[in-house]
Order: sequence, then structure tokens, then C-alpha cells
Amino acid sequence: MSGSVAEISVQRRASVPREEARKPKPVEGKDGGDSKELREKILSRLKIVGRLVLSVLFEFLKLNGQALYLLGKDILELAIPPKEKSLRGSLVLITGSGQNLGRELSLQLSQHGARLVLWDFNEDQNEETAKMIRDGGGEAHAFTCDVSDQRVVASVAAKVREEIGHPEIVINNAGTYCYKPFLTHSPEEISRLVSVNLLGNLWVTREFLGNMIDLGRGHIVSVSSILGYMGRNYVVPYCASKFGVKGMTEALAEEVRKSGKGQNICVTAVHPFLISNVSDVKPNLKFPSLFEVLTPTEAARRIIRGIRRNQEELFLPEKLKPLMMMSKVLPRSLRRLFGDYMEY
Repeated sequence: MSGSVAEISVQRRASVPREEARKPKPVEGKDGGDSKELREKILSRLKIVGRLVLSVLFEFLKLNGQALYLLGKDILELAIPPKEKSLRGSLVLITGSGQNLGRELSLQLSQHGARLVLWDFNEDQNEETAKMIRDGGGEAHAFTCDVSDQRVVASVAAKVREEIGHPEIVINNAGTYCYKPFLTHSPEEISRLVSVNLLGNLWVTREFLGNMIDLGRGHIVSVSSILGYMGRNYVVPYCASKFGVKGMTEALAEEVRKSGKGQNICVTAVHPFLISNVSDVKPNLKFPSLFEVLTPTEAARRIIRGIRRNQEELFLPEKLKPLMMMSKVLPRSLRRLFGDYMEY
């Protein structure tokens, strides 16, 4: 009996280590190691986020600093205009030179010493402009050209390059205008408006831009309109063509700038409100001094001044610029409200 009790006692003592052996032994310092690793991960991520926030903040401040500099420069130029480049000896090609604004531009450019290449589809009027320049002691070469026809433009451009040389300044002034309800425009009238006002700019620019890029200097000027910024009734095809000219000049300026070869190539868009030779439009404005109607002579003088200053965008009158800039960010309902308010 006593032997059996002793055996049971021995078995119990032997079974205790076996049960304890089955229990998993705690790993010393495991909880502390996990916490340390977690803290390191959190700190690493916070550092990454912190660097990202600082980088974004730096870029934001840098961008705003550049924006303030350019805005300040633009405002300063209103008080202290930039130096005007000389046009003496420059070969300038101008389209639509036979009358009105084109003729005035040609005559005044000649007075600045420029050599003129005159393009117009009306041969007699164009020759008259050339004669006026020559009589004043200037140099003028007249060519008959319909800028809406790409093949004619290419042919006349080749003749200019061969006989006279490569123009340093090209002024796309040729244009046509029609004021009446959209549905009363014939398909031929619409096609003519778009072909002359928009495609003519593209065909002429395409012929002479390449040499400017090769030389690393030159100037492209396109006469658009305030109606290339805002649409109005009775001039639907005209507005479409002038919006296209505005888009063309903006896109071309960016393409030249990003090519890396256009530091000294300027692209200028001219936006006149109304020139007095347009006889079939009589605006009824509450503030006529703000929306100044210019004569061709005065408009030409201001355009040439803008060309000499390498202005990329020129409004006539100049006081319209802030209004047009604001119109780009206003909703259409507000643009209509202000537009209706300005008219009787």
C-alpha cells in the first residue's frame, strides 16, 4: 500500500514538469520590442509627411512669389514703360495694307525707318499705299495676295523670300467683317470670314515663322478684336474667327517659348474695341470715354508702340485690359449683367 502511494507521488511529481513544458514560455522583452518598432514606423512616416508638407509649402510660396513679381512688373510698366526697340532697317510684312488700319500701319512703320512688304488682295489700293510710302522717301514692295488661299500665300511668300528676304516682323492685319443676324449669313460669307480672319493668320505665319526660329529672333503680330474675348449678337462668325486668332496667338507663344529657341521671338495679339472706319456699328454706350473709338491713325500709333515694347497682348484702348481680364473669371450670367448695363 505504501509502495503504491509512493509510486503515485512520484508520478505526480514527474507529470508537473511535462505540463509546464507544454506551456509556451514567455519571450523576454517581446512587448517592448514591438512598441519600439511601432514607434520607429510612426516617426518614419511622420518624417515623410513632414518633408512632403514642407516641399508643397515651399513650392506654393515660390509660385506665389513669382506671381507677385510678374504682377508687380506688369503694374510697374504702366508707370515706367519698357524700352522701345528700334524698327529702323527692319523688314516688315503687313497683310491688308491697302486701306484703313493696314495703310496707316504701313505709313507709320515707314516713318520709323522700316522696310515694308505690302500684301493685299486689292492690287490698286495696295499700289497706292506703296506709292505713298515711296513718295515719303520710304521703301515699299507691293504684292497682290489673298491670304485665305494657302497655295497663293505659299507662292507669294516664296517670291518675297527670293526677291527681298525674310521678314523680321509679320503683321497679320487682313480681315473682313459682317454685322447682321447669324441666320442671314450665307455659307459663302461665313466661309470667307473664317478663311480670311483666322486661316489667313495661320497660312502667313506658317511661311515665315521657321526662319525666325532658326535665327532666334522675330515678331509675329495678329490683329484680333475685343470680340475675340467676348461674344456679341449679330457678329457670330466674326467672333468665332477672332476667338480663333486669340487662341492661335496664345498657343503659338507657348509653343515658341517651350521650344527653347524663342527667347527673342515675340507673339503679339492686338484686341481693338472699335476703329472709326467701321461705319455700320454705332455702339450705344453709357460710358463712351471708357470704350474709346479710335481712328485708324491713332490705333496704328498705339499698335506700333506695343510692337516696339514687345507686348504680348495689346488692348485698344488700353484701359479695357483689366475689364477683359476680369471677364475671364466671371460666370456668364455676370458677364451678361455687366454687358447689358454698359449699353443703353
